[in-house]
Amino acid sequence: MNHNCLPFFGLRHPARLCLGGLLVWLACPGSGPRVNAAEPGVVTNAPAADRDFTQMSLEELANVEVTTVSKKAERLSQVPAAVSVITADEIRRSGAGTLPEALRLAPGTEVAQVDSARWAVTVRGFNDLFAQKLLVMIDGRSVYTPLFSGTFWQAQDVMLEDLDRIEVVRGPGGTIWGANAVNGVINVVRKPARETQGLLLTGGGGSQHTAAAGVRYGVQLAEHTFLRVYGKYDAWDNLQAPDGSDANDAWWKEQGGFRLDWEPTEQNRFTVQGDLLGLEQDQTVPQVSVTPPYNTSLDSKLKQQDGNVLGRWTHTFTDDSDLAVQTYFERSHIDMSLVGENRNTYDFDARHRFHPAAAHEIVWGGGYRLSASELRGGPNVSFDRTSRADQVFNLFAQDEITLAPDRLRLTVGSKVEHNDYTGFEYEPGIRLAWTPDARQTLWASVARAVRTPSQIENDGRINLATVPPNPPGAPLPTLVSVMGNPDFQSEKLVACELGYRWQPQPRVSLDAAAFVNFYDDLRSSSTELDFSQPGYAQALSLIDNRGDGTTYGTELTASWQATDWWRLQTLFTFITGDFEMPNNEVTGAPIHSGFASPRYQASLRSSIDVTKNVEFDTWLRYVDEVKGAGAEMPGLTPEARRIPAYVTFDVRVAWRPSEHVELSVGGQNLAGFHREFIPTYVSTQRTEVGPGIFGKITLRF
Repeated sequence: MNHNCLPFFGLRHPARLCLGGLLVWLACPGSGPRVNAAEPGVVTNAPAADRDFTQMSLEELANVEVTTVSKKAERLSQVPAAVSVITADEIRRSGAGTLPEALRLAPGTEVAQVDSARWAVTVRGFNDLFAQKLLVMIDGRSVYTPLFSGTFWQAQDVMLEDLDRIEVVRGPGGTIWGANAVNGVINVVRKPARETQGLLLTGGGGSQHTAAAGVRYGVQLAEHTFLRVYGKYDAWDNLQAPDGSDANDAWWKEQGGFRLDWEPTEQNRFTVQGDLLGLEQDQTVPQVSVTPPYNTSLDSKLKQQDGNVLGRWTHTFTDDSDLAVQTYFERSHIDMSLVGENRNTYDFDARHRFHPAAAHEIVWGGGYRLSASELRGGPNVSFDRTSRADQVFNLFAQDEITLAPDRLRLTVGSKVEHNDYTGFEYEPGIRLAWTPDARQTLWASVARAVRTPSQIENDGRINLATVPPNPPGAPLPTLVSVMGNPDFQSEKLVACELGYRWQPQPRVSLDAAAFVNFYDDLRSSSTELDFSQPGYAQALSLIDNRGDGTTYGTELTASWQATDWWRLQTLFTFITGDFEMPNNEVTGAPIHSGFASPRYQASLRSSIDVTKNVEFDTWLRYVDEVKGAGAEMPGLTPEARRIPAYVTFDVRVAWRPSEHVELSVGGQNLAGFHREFIPTYVSTQRTEVGPGIFGKITLRF
């Protein structure tokens, strides 16, 4: 097995009337360090790199600033949106080893482990391995793939010790970020090089996450120039199949990168950074044939490589005006038996903030993206166009109007985009925030967002299964396939939200959000039987936009600093939906909406500083059952498409014998084995997540 991903750049081939009824609940603001208003994702005046955020009061945490909502710095307690900030220390104390595991720390997120390597992650419903209504970024770089309008989570990683925070916006972000920021936006933000000086070594292993090793070195090159380089390696064992056997999904991943920050003057800051990643996973994939035995499986491997380089310049004109220009290039390669892809992505973005009048703060800008791909089909997946270059142009503007100083703010704006699939798309939004005093904020918003078609929805074909002759000996088996549609249009959302943040006393913090989402033109399909092929029939489902629906729910968080050494946080999420979907022309049953989400989720975390050097953390989680999960495949009963509710808990103990050394041991999913996901169109083997232990040592010099 070759673990060397360095030859990657030598690859031969380039790569949608809001009504009342919104309820106010309780929840807690997240946390994170101060972010510079001029440069989303870049931290200034940040706490020391290793500061323990549990030592910050809840009031301090409420006053940190976030940038993902409006591309400018805003106090978390006053942001007119449902936002959570997951700090690096929260992630460390949770014992999370991957970004999807860390996202369970935010309310409203749905995280399901698909297999040892892959995850299904979404916000406010519609979860899937290929969840399409969530925009994910790392340091402001979009990691969305046009192949299926989603995220390859196995290839998204950072060195967690370098992580500053994760900003999770629950609700549409299209006004600023554009298409596919429908149900939410996630931005992973790493620390600047200034905050990661010196040498850090980390290593560990366990029963599931069998090996983890990382090294990072930060150095000051000149008075205003800082550099960070890092490398990491991780390996995971197989999960368990429902029958108790190994699921054949073990995998490894290696990644390295750098960041260079240069501040030649107080007005100018430059950042150049890049990453290089390679991974390989064992897989058991379906094989569909029109001859006996029809539906079989094949052991194979998934190989993926990715490299990116990003540059950013930020110029400050005055305290009220700044300009940020960012560009990046990403090259990705994926090779598996189902599909292969080479993709090159070029992106340019500019943003300007200024005050044309005392009561107005305008943020405006635009950008361009070119995504060039070469695709290879397989036995079950094919494409009409295997090579294409898609372009997206965009402009946006947003005005924050102060109606009453320090009390009432109105924000209006819109983004206009042009893409090669559906042409022009517009995504307006309006937000209102009332802050009667420094301890509470009431906000409301209405916004429109769209989810544009993916390549596979436009011109792809997926063979799902073959239905054998019934009874045996009947003349024809039937091949069941989903077909792309070049006339497939964008899915559209109008979202209405209401939220409330309150800190009734210094040791208690509450936050709540409620929402109603109105979806139009949801993906559905029209099915017809085709007998034109010799030896077999075809059930061809052409995707279309005949679905509509409404979802509504609440998210709440409460934090209590019980003592100086004990903090508790609880999360609760409720979501449900009503959909009008057309009937399948062959079976007569309604086509599945793709919503398939747990109605309730809840968690309780406890963080205790037993002594100055000893930490004890526990995390109890409940996820409600999911009915109608996965694809509506022939022969699958309702029970076979049900994911049972589960309760699980994690435990972690850490000891710091000195300021340079931290030793920790933890256990995850200790309540036993449970299922979290059932595959949909691209079938994966079913797995169960079970108990695991992990030990880790971190050295800082």
